[in-house]
Amino acid sequence: MDYQQRPHCPIENLPTPFAEAVVHICRRTGAPPEVVASDAFAFTSTVTQRGFKVMGLNNSPMPTTVNTLSLAPTAVGKGESYRMFSQASGDLETTEQIQPSSVITIDDLLLQDITPSALMSCLAGHGKSASIQLEDGYSFLDGPLMKRGFISKLPQAWSGPASLKFSRHHGNKDAFEPCVEIGLRIQPELFYGFLGRNKSESRHLGLWPRFLTFCYDPARFPVTPWYAASSVSMPSHLPLMERLQALLPSGEVQPNSCQPARKVLVMDTYANAHLREIAYWLRGHMNDEFHDIQDAAGRAAENTLRLASNFHLVCQGEGPISREMIERAWTFVEWSLVQFRNVFVYALQPPPKPLKPKPMRQPKLPRLQQRVNADMQFMLDSIAVRRAHLRNDWVPLDEVALLTGFAKNRFQRTLGWLVMGDLVEIDGERDSLTVRAVLFQRLNGSYRYWPSALTN
Repeated sequence: MDYQQRPHCPIENLPTPFAEAVVHICRRTGAPPEVVASDAFAFTSTVTQRGFKVMGLNNSPMPTTVNTLSLAPTAVGKGESYRMFSQASGDLETTEQIQPSSVITIDDLLLQDITPSALMSCLAGHGKSASIQLEDGYSFLDGPLMKRGFISKLPQAWSGPASLKFSRHHGNKDAFEPCVEIGLRIQPELFYGFLGRNKSESRHLGLWPRFLTFCYDPARFPVTPWYAASSVSMPSHLPLMERLQALLPSGEVQPNSCQPARKVLVMDTYANAHLREIAYWLRGHMNDEFHDIQDAAGRAAENTLRLASNFHLVCQGEGPISREMIERAWTFVEWSLVQFRNVFVYALQPPPKPLKPKPMRQPKLPRLQQRVNADMQFMLDSIAVRRAHLRNDWVPLDEVALLTGFAKNRFQRTLGWLVMGDLVEIDGERDSLTVRAVLFQRLNGSYRYWPSALTN
């Protein structure tokens, strides 16, 4: 297996009912695919966890619960996407061809009072479930469920413990085989700020690694382009919602029993083998590919099975889970690991310090070259003085020698450099030599031919 760091939400790998629902709501609300896919998984899990479990790789049943964390800025349509899923029962009732199979609606399953006491009251008993779906999940972050006295129970509830106990105000409340599904929708900057204040304590307690992460933050990370959500020609979210409505009675108490019985799903041989291969591959790459997100990668195989069981219940409804559903689910979990790293690693890193450009300074010439340039400039100035006095371009060379005051060797060496640089010209006989300056401008290090001339 190869780890594919997918930058875009792989909605093309969704089963048909999910793909049609995601594309339809994306087109209708303008919400990004990351947000709509998160809502589809959250509300599907809300329904399926009531009546089903799935047999894990360790031969023990676990809930089909899939927690979702969706980060998206304001005014991108995440509220409209949430309402289309939570209030879809009205659409089903007003459609002539589709009739609801139960008086219970998805909205009735959502916990309204987000407190420990209300949650435990909902879970008290045997085989009860609760779903926390918040359109604006910022209040959840600093709410009572995230306090030190209760936050550790949220990862336990995700794992499907045999019992969950909580004692506060109204006596002991015991929940046997409870299931709690959490779906949060938060603005990225608010969530990053919470992690900074919290010092990622909630991550270290194991809460966020159990979530599938969906991040739509175009200011920081790659997002799914709109054209990627256009592969379905005539999409509709009603087939998915019709199937979820039909699954609602599965979590009701049976007439001859006082306890709701959850059916246990199993994988076929090929699905089981493929999931074991995924789990083995994940363990083998904990110290390289996933060294910074080992906590999330450690839950990836389990999340894959949970998501595949949701796909199976919607698309097949009976029989063992197929390898195809495992493959489709793994594609999303693999992409979610990239999102988890973006949110919990890259987003918390301090921004790079801005580079301060330093002005370019002209390189300092060696001392010998500085002295030679100064001598040449002084000789040119002397020529210019005599030229102005005589009012003639050609100046006697012996007068220039007297004016400079250079020793014979120094004078000849300086004059040689000026001749080699084509700055002066010499004319006349040996006893009556005259010199003329070609350029009347100050010498500095910007002359490109001087360094080459000095080395000759």
